[in-house]
Amino acid sequence: MKKLISFFAAFLVCAGAVSALAAENISVYIDGNRLNTARAPYIESDRTMVPMRAIFESLGCSVDWDEAAQSVTSKKGGMVMIMSIDSKVMYVDGGAVELDVPPRLVSDTTFVPLRAVSEALDCDVTWSGDTNSVYIVTSAQSEIFMYPEFDSVPDFGQIVGITPNPVLDDGKIYCYENVTPKETEKYARVMESRGFDAFDAGEYVIYSKDNISVLAGFRGGIFRIVITNY
Repeated sequence: MKKLISFFAAFLVCAGAVSALAAENISVYIDGNRLNTARAPYIESDRTMVPMRAIFESLGCSVDWDEAAQSVTSKKGGMVMIMSIDSKVMYVDGGAVELDVPPRLVSDTTFVPLRAVSEALDCDVTWSGDTNSVYIVTSAQSEIFMYPEFDSVPDFGQIVGITPNPVLDDGKIYCYENVTPKETEKYARVMESRGFDAFDAGEYVIYSKDNISVLAGFRGGIFRIVITNY
């Protein structure tokens, strides 16, 4: 993956000036679904900052803001996370976690570091510099079925809720009926979140990783997944 080259801008935060790197058109995907936010994410010190309420609620957490203390308490199940504006210490179940970048208050919106929050919730986080995108895979989605013999390739059928028909005898070609472009786009996001590089080969998109090639595309109205070794 290529490293993001950020566009530079300055943000005034709280009482002091905080230097922040603003990246244009940053997209955040959670389990293949794009996170919609009223305020755009930005980059500060190589860390993606996102609006607090949007990311917490999208990851299934409650959000309680304490205006006097300028802090947020978020809960999910038995987990409790506490963060404060401009503090580099985050508390997860009472334990202190040091942050590279603290939460910021920007134009009345609280931004929190995306990776720190997501990983505290046992999510996998991947950055794509090619598309200015962050891909988050929650712990529930991390258990997605992989194809037999290819344990690093997520199953298209399980991701979009379609059963392959038929699975050919060699176990490497999977056919799916009634597949929509939206479902193939979701598969592309999941594949990229799992570290696959994508190449447009016309009829197929080729996903490549760890000496495995996955060809995915339509032929004769049927969506096919072909998995091969290099």
